[in-house]
Amino acid sequence: MNKPHLIHKELTYIVRGVLFKVYNQLGPKLPEKLYQKAVTYGLIEQGISCEQEKQFEVIYRNESSGTYYIDHWLEDGKLLLELKVKPEIMPIHKAQTISYLKLTGADLAIIANFGAKSLQDQRLPNFIRGKTTDFQWQPQPLSTDILYPALTDTILKGLYRVHFILGPGFIHRVYRRAMMIELQQQGIGYEPIRKIDFYYNNKYVGQQKTQIIKVENKILLGVFALKTIDEAMKMVMNTRLKHLGVKVGILANFYGEQLVVERVLNTD
Repeated sequence: MNKPHLIHKELTYIVRGVLFKVYNQLGPKLPEKLYQKAVTYGLIEQGISCEQEKQFEVIYRNESSGTYYIDHWLEDGKLLLELKVKPEIMPIHKAQTISYLKLTGADLAIIANFGAKSLQDQRLPNFIRGKTTDFQWQPQPLSTDILYPALTDTILKGLYRVHFILGPGFIHRVYRRAMMIELQQQGIGYEPIRKIDFYYNNKYVGQQKTQIIKVENKILLGVFALKTIDEAMKMVMNTRLKHLGVKVGILANFYGEQLVVERVLNTD
């Protein structure tokens, strides 16, 4: 039985050698930037062309939704290298790296983790290149007494489509911009809110920066990429609802393999 072809076998061998040498000399659990510089030096010494923090434009529905930086871009896209300093390589790290393969079109990715008692590395070929899967939407079951059910379903559809197309691993503003593109495509009116004025007893006390989207003057949408949605975030959204006179808020977290959505109601 023939063994499966190992893409860029020699390049992978050299890169892994550099990674192990860096780990052995520096040890574990240092700041990621130190490993990044050391790996860059090691790759250049081995004659491997390497761009550190190479910038890519993230395209959603044929429009730019921002930029993202890949840790290491090797040999004009034969391989991209993602460095971590974590207790172990987790499924979310693999899912994020697959997103970067989709974004960049690189042949292969290696995740290298410097946070464990020995170097961990995982090889991920670009198995999604050339494959297309259509986004399918099943309307979410909503309570009969929910405010703005049709608009809520349209927003949810857009959020899940953004997550389906982009995947996890990008920063807040990429998902936020993609969602605004999605709303525009659906013909839904929206306004990005970047600051809120605060008053005490009708006296102005100052401003606070924010990054939320007011949709059809009915729903506030918070789009972000954090490990969890905690109670404090819900309380902050509730405060935003009160100050802006809106009844319903939606928090959408793009951090994980699955999109997490929470509804927040104005309690006044």
